[in-house]
Amino acid sequence: MQTETIVDITDANIFQSSNLVLSNVQLKIDKGEFVYLIGKTGSGKSSLLKMIYGDVELSQGKAGVAGFELNHIKESQIPYLRRKLGIVFQDFQLLTDRSINSNLLFVLQATGWKDKVK
Repeated sequence: MQTETIVDITDANIFQSSNLVLSNVQLKIDKGEFVYLIGKTGSGKSSLLKMIYGDVELSQGKAGVAGFELNHIKESQIPYLRRKLGIVFQDFQLLTDRSINSNLLFVLQATGWKDKVK
């Protein structure tokens, strides 16, 4: 059975402004994998995630995420990239007038999710 790669990063250098935060990043995540990103404060976790979801530009190396090539992604394509990713942020950003289940259903409906079985 062939697995589909969701994140494939090769030889990436990740910068915040002009500061090199991470160098020579190699990362591959296949469909269905559940990945935790842990590390000390300032180790580059947020910078890596921001690059993956298109908030930080990738200027060195190669990265493909959910079918998008981050080296050449247009700003207008970034919302479509983010709709294909499932990222749970540390602060969760829940809507306070809803239960957790209602918050999840809201996100699924807003992103067009229709399959209730998977």
